[in-house]
Amino acid sequence: MQDSCLRVETLGPLRAYAGGRELVLGPPKQRAVFGVLALSTNSIVSRDDLIDRIWGESPPTTAAGSLHTYVSGLRRALAGLGDPLPSSGSGYALRLDPGQLDIRAVERLAARARTSRTEQDLSTAVTAFDEALACWRPGSALSGLPGPFAAEYRTWAADLRLRLLIERAELLLEVDQPRDVVDQLSGHILDNPYHERLRALLMTALRQSGRTADALAQYHALRNLLAEDLGIDPSIELQTLYASLLADGVGTHPVPARPADPVVATGPVRPAQLPHGIGEFVGRNAVVQQVLDAAPAGSVDGGGQAGCPRIVMVVGVGGIGKTALAVHCAHLLASAYPDGQLYVNLHGFDPQHPARPPADALGHLLASLNVGKVPADQEGRVALWRSTVRDKRLLIVLDNAESADQVEDLLPGGGPSFTIVTSRNRLSGLAVRYAARRVTLPLFTVEESLKLLSDSIGGARVEGEPSAARRLADLCDHLPLALRIASEQVTAGFQTRIADLVADLEDVRRRLDALQIPDDELASVRGVLSWSYARLDPEAAQAFRTLGLFPGAGIRLEAAAALLDVPPSRAAAVLRGLAAQHLVETTGGSSWMHDLTRIYAEEVSRSGETSASRRQALERLLRWYVRTLARGHESAGDELPFTLEAEVRRHVPLRFGDRKEFVAWCAQERDTIASLVRTAQRIGCHEQAWQLAYLLFDYFYAAGQVREWADTLRIGLRSAEMAGNRRARAVLFNHLGVAHSRMGLNSGAAQQLRLGLRLAEELGDDVLRTGLLGNLAATLRAAKDYGAALRHARQALDLAWRTGSEYHEAGCLDVLCELHAELGEFEESLRHGRAGLTAARRSRNVLLEANILINLGVAEHGLKNDGRALRYFQDALSLCESSGDHYHEALALFALAKVHRAGRARKTAHGLATRALLRLKGLDATETADITDFLRVLAADPPPVPVADSMRRAG
Repeated sequence: MQDSCLRVETLGPLRAYAGGRELVLGPPKQRAVFGVLALSTNSIVSRDDLIDRIWGESPPTTAAGSLHTYVSGLRRALAGLGDPLPSSGSGYALRLDPGQLDIRAVERLAARARTSRTEQDLSTAVTAFDEALACWRPGSALSGLPGPFAAEYRTWAADLRLRLLIERAELLLEVDQPRDVVDQLSGHILDNPYHERLRALLMTALRQSGRTADALAQYHALRNLLAEDLGIDPSIELQTLYASLLADGVGTHPVPARPADPVVATGPVRPAQLPHGIGEFVGRNAVVQQVLDAAPAGSVDGGGQAGCPRIVMVVGVGGIGKTALAVHCAHLLASAYPDGQLYVNLHGFDPQHPARPPADALGHLLASLNVGKVPADQEGRVALWRSTVRDKRLLIVLDNAESADQVEDLLPGGGPSFTIVTSRNRLSGLAVRYAARRVTLPLFTVEESLKLLSDSIGGARVEGEPSAARRLADLCDHLPLALRIASEQVTAGFQTRIADLVADLEDVRRRLDALQIPDDELASVRGVLSWSYARLDPEAAQAFRTLGLFPGAGIRLEAAAALLDVPPSRAAAVLRGLAAQHLVETTGGSSWMHDLTRIYAEEVSRSGETSASRRQALERLLRWYVRTLARGHESAGDELPFTLEAEVRRHVPLRFGDRKEFVAWCAQERDTIASLVRTAQRIGCHEQAWQLAYLLFDYFYAAGQVREWADTLRIGLRSAEMAGNRRARAVLFNHLGVAHSRMGLNSGAAQQLRLGLRLAEELGDDVLRTGLLGNLAATLRAAKDYGAALRHARQALDLAWRTGSEYHEAGCLDVLCELHAELGEFEESLRHGRAGLTAARRSRNVLLEANILINLGVAEHGLKNDGRALRYFQDALSLCESSGDHYHEALALFALAKVHRAGRARKTAHGLATRALLRLKGLDATETADITDFLRVLAADPPPVPVADSMRRAG
């Protein structure tokens, strides 16, 4: 028997069949494991993911053992079917023909129905919807199964069924089959009593069946239910439908009415459909003005050319306040549009309703103007709509549009009307075809965020916890929806402090959980983002999930191409598509996500991508960063202590014009690369972890941030140990020794360097020994152990000559130059320094060149040759400024200050030393104490101090 005989049902109690018999899948958690694997469609699910999906965030310590037991039980249940449940190194997969899984059949049938509907093959569309809905079995999906995965699937499957029912009903009403709709929806109203779209469809079906009185009764039933249970009125759409029902002139079946029921005339009406605005509208002065400027009310034609009604598009990420802004502006403009204000929610990104078809929206708009009989076909409705509004001055708000195509037929063809469209989509089609003006909403400023919090929580509470309030705004990403949810969380509690909520939100894993109101999908940051994600096509959705793996703030196009495993041109197209949905932002050559969006992307990546695919994507990214950093080293003539992996043609590393450009790029990418080192270690890519740590030497050495450098090196060193790579350990001990020396921790530096030396001697690597001995000599010099320092420096120089390494030769001569200068042996210092300068320039290493120039200047000043000293220091300064070497730039400035102080140029000396101090403070360097002392002494105007005193070698 083959595993292709396996058939699985999930739209009801979980059941599996093979060869005409039902399989016994075992106890509930074992069945839950089977359900997860079945719905993962032949993909490997890691053991960690299985545990998370069955036990949730707090699994017992026995979860891994229990999982093994359940998998063994399932294999026994599947015995005789080949090998349908194979394991890999990381997890398990269930081999299952997608055609034998009920939910996949539903997805195919729904797609066929929608395609047929688009092609106007309506009978085929109805049949496909019927077949899809027939796949549901009595009971809820995966009923009785434990765990968060099963619970989420139950909710999702119920929502899917409801969406299909609604689409089927809309289709049947289009083909004038209302009785079938009445029969089917009547039962579902009982299960979804507050669902206004269901109720509207049932009312429309009753009306088309000639049962207008029953349709009115449905409205009254809903209105009473909403008032008693929720304290709200029906939506604008339902109120409009109700008004049109009353306008039908039904008199034979009176319906009891409350005193507040509107009395609607049968003649022309002036609609006033704008929703209630936000009580205290916060900020947005600039964008409000942009909308108002797009609709000048002083001219008959709306301020534009005759026959060209104005259109403004308010776009932005979900939850940023597009509807609030549109409604606020519409209320400000309402008096300038005497023929009325129309409002339509197009449900483009709505968890409870499918996107509203243009024909349905046109029916609402025409009914709102009480035009009488509405044509059945969309083309007829478009023509009637444009004719009706041609000479009217209407304000039209089309809220929550999915696309330009959904909106296009709803636009007036001409006349003085003004239309505001809101969407998460950029709606480029409207901008191109109709010169619609786009207003993109930014996140709130800090001031606007604090104003919203003050209005919602209370000014006294915000003023009482100013730091916590600012941090809360940051954690909410300055997103209005998140800020309002957070405000509700604070005010709903008993004496809840702002700081308490901040503490909850600091945990990235719980932030989206905290930013939601229970049982209200409309008040959930995760829910808002999920609606945008659900509208993506499969390629864009996978790209969004994969980008969620990126640990940095902004990602370059080339890095994104490596992560997504596509050519740069394709990556650019994908990023543009995501930017059009406001799921990413683009600036220059980089794209980035808002924090909450990035957290959500990472979350759906964990659930939507396998562990193997996530690791492969990260490995591609790591290799790209290693190759790019290595290219920066190669351009400087450095030899790498490892062999680069073969380059993938479409994942080309960056090229740098010069070292300054390379250091500047490293500065931009510093946080990302440091995060990637940690990520590489976490996923077991230890070679890439230590290589990245190694390749950051030039950046950290030149740009400071020594403590961060040491932390990164320790992570790399741990990965080198885990990889069993002794050479890598020796290399990183060398760099860690330099970092410790730069922090003034000479004892620790010497210890690290001696550990590296021991490994280099065991490996018989003279090149590595040369570097370690040279740095040990420099460390001992800083510790004033000059005898040992000279011994190690000369030994290192002999090794450098023997190996022929000009870089190491320059480094050793640099150490000797500085040693002899500190000992007052200035002629000997110059001899070594000049030879070192020549070697440094041959090896093209500007770090060494700058350091040697400074040491040569120190020696010349010691010989009272201040003119030569100044030239050396000035050459070093120019070199550092052109290469982005901020550390040696500061040392050169300090040296120049000392020479000018010796020459009694106190003002010049003070200015140079102040510049050096500011630069070193930004680098968190230990030399700041020397400069502070210098400035304090300078203020007292003491006798000149030789420049050689207290000068320190740059590592």
